[in-house]
Amino acid sequence: MVSIPLMFDSAKTDVGDLAKAAAGADTPHRDSRGAPSATLVLPAPHITTANAKRVADALRGLKGVDAAASRADIAKKEIHVKLDDQGGAKLADIEKALADLRK
Repeated sequence: MVSIPLMFDSAKTDVGDLAKAAAGADTPHRDSRGAPSATLVLPAPHITTANAKRVADALRGLKGVDAAASRADIAKKEIHVKLDDQGGAKLADIEKALADLRK
């Protein structure tokens, strides 16, 4: 896994657009390892073992998000949101869905 921090203007593009672009990238190991994918990492300073179990449920039904593959990293106090390769995810929707877990 390679981590690439990105800054973007959500008025012009959104995280789903970035995920779709990543999935479509021509990479040297695409045939053997599969297409690249994108995961949005959000700070969650108050995530605990108890509320981390609610991450997938909070994201379920959001367009462009793979809720089942999303998870919390309790040690790093982060939520990792797996973005769907087809795009469609909206940062505002994700932040709203996770608001209670990120307090």
